[in-house]
Amino acid sequence: MGAALISWKTKKQSTVSRSSSEAEYRALASTGYELQWIKTLLQELQTNTSDPANLFCDNQAARHIAQNPVFHERTKHIEIDCHMVRERLQDGLFHLLPIKGSEQPADIFTKALEKNIFEAAVSKLGMMDYCHTA
Repeated sequence: MGAALISWKTKKQSTVSRSSSEAEYRALASTGYELQWIKTLLQELQTNTSDPANLFCDNQAARHIAQNPVFHERTKHIEIDCHMVRERLQDGLFHLLPIKGSEQPADIFTKALEKNIFEAAVSKLGMMDYCHTA
């Protein structure tokens, strides 16, 4: 909220996806549901939630699917409830912003990374090495 992170989650996907775009899009859908829940909670707590959340996605195809109102043959295998991303995007619940894969801090939990990329991701997460701190 503001500049502070209020929610972050990583988990193994419960379904098998046909493509990385589908996997990313399913993650966007899940996040959209969580954003809707958080916005409702904040409204009940009488907190201003008029500004859309910033949602970062490093998959260009998933961003395109979310922003394109036309269903294509290549996206028909994505379940209809996943298309709620497009509806929430159009309703202004969140802004869908690109992020380079090399700048994606969540990759530290899901991929083997080169040392310099790993260290950059650790610094973005604000993690500290207490074993080597004097």
